Amino acid sequence: MVTEFKNDDAGYLAWVNAHPHGYIANIDVAQRVPQYPMVHTTSHRLLSSSNVGNFTSHKYVKACSTDLDSLEKWSQRKFNKALTKCRVCKW
Repeated sequence: MVTEFKNDDAGYLAWVNAHPHGYIANIDVAQRVPQYPMVHTTSHRLLSSSNVGNFTSHKYVKACSTDLDSLEKWSQRKFNKALTKCRVCKW
């Protein structure tokens, strides 16, 4: 199952905190960044740090899942492209 978050930072952060072994697809709304959607693990703190904010509003939305394969299939259906894996997340 994939859960999408748009203009819902509180819901997104609650999901991240409840799923320490989950995955987050970061999507730029304008779809101008060729590497997006980019997938991260929930342990990547830049995607939930209180110093950052605006996680699911303005320029970005998030799609989250505990199953990487489900998130990959979601990306293929929605954007017709594979997820790019974050190099910081220690794949």
